[in-house]
Amino acid sequence: MAAESNGRYWNPEAQTMPRRALDALRTERLREAVEQARRAPFFAHRLDAAGVRAEDIRSPEDVRRLPRITKADLRRSEADTPPVGDYRPCGLDRAVRIAMSSGTTGRPTAMIWTERDLDVERELSARNHYRLGIRPGMVVVGAHPGYLNGGQGLQQAAYEHMGCLLVSIGPPESVDAAERALLSIRELPVDRWQLFPSALLRLREAAERIGFKGLPEPAEIGPLTQHEKISAGMECVAYLGSSCGVSGGAHLAEDYAVVEALDPVSGEPVPDGERGRLVVTSLGRDNPMLRYDLEDVVRIEAAPCPCGETSRRGFWEGRAKDVVTVAGRDVLPIDVWRHLDAAAEFVIIRPERDTGRLPVKVEGERDRDVEDALAHALQLPVDVEWVARGELPRAAYKAQRVVPAGQP
Repeated sequence: MAAESNGRYWNPEAQTMPRRALDALRTERLREAVEQARRAPFFAHRLDAAGVRAEDIRSPEDVRRLPRITKADLRRSEADTPPVGDYRPCGLDRAVRIAMSSGTTGRPTAMIWTERDLDVERELSARNHYRLGIRPGMVVVGAHPGYLNGGQGLQQAAYEHMGCLLVSIGPPESVDAAERALLSIRELPVDRWQLFPSALLRLREAAERIGFKGLPEPAEIGPLTQHEKISAGMECVAYLGSSCGVSGGAHLAEDYAVVEALDPVSGEPVPDGERGRLVVTSLGRDNPMLRYDLEDVVRIEAAPCPCGETSRRGFWEGRAKDVVTVAGRDVLPIDVWRHLDAAAEFVIIRPERDTGRLPVKVEGERDRDVEDALAHALQLPVDVEWVARGELPRAAYKAQRVVPAGQP
């Protein structure tokens, strides 16, 4: 792993590697990942059914010969072969950390890391954080969940690797909890806040009550910055990429992942810059994940970046489950949020039937300019219901931006 750099990059050799050399490294690591995955019955069965062996991998594009898997496949594996399934070549006897997924889309799944797996995440996290301006010696406040969630533990390892002090306050479950957290750290010299937008909004409400100063503005952690950081989940690649700040999008860790954006129907790669399903193959690990469909929507752009990094850039657009189709057009929360104030609370109402109109609830006073901007940008009639501030439910961790009709 690279030592800390005082220049533009955490790991200049890896981040500016010429594409030909990068693709050669990716091919070598993809071949190794296929060979390693065969040690797990789950992957061995699927690779045999597809007729693919490690020696068949001659370029990164050969990843398309591998079968795709989903979270549902992992859940079935764990149900059939408890407690952690049969999809990992290295099991609990080699694990140094365990966590459980949040279960927001179904039954939680287990996540385990070997020391080698954690080393990869530490390296990739350092690249991400260094791009964001974080440097060794900084004091950083985070609000990831702890215990079996895994987020706080992985964040802790990431900042320790960089030589930073992480102050973990946990997700603010209420304004009162947010107030207590702020009071407990108000004397600390905080350099950076690394928060989900929902956590920041609740902390700001508490800060107004107690006169706390120093929280970032919502625009600094809002939706338009969220889509410039990409994760493939802790079970695959937690720190997949982040923005350099020179061009839009997140530089993808292509030396440790093969990243695809696929058409959800045909399964073929979408054209450069168009929305597709995020499918990731992790490389360089004891427990690789082959063609894992994250059920996220992304765009990938291959145009060279002036910053000098040679990897492609990805734009995270949202969860596939949050796509709302109206009059043949697919709408995601980010399509609405980019036309609202960064601190706005809102939800999209998923209609019971397609009426050709998009229902949205937004906190605040009616703003006809916002209504017109939404309709123009989405090329759809938008029915905006303006509600009093504080009326919509608050999330402590990840906000739910699409709700069924009849729900607040």
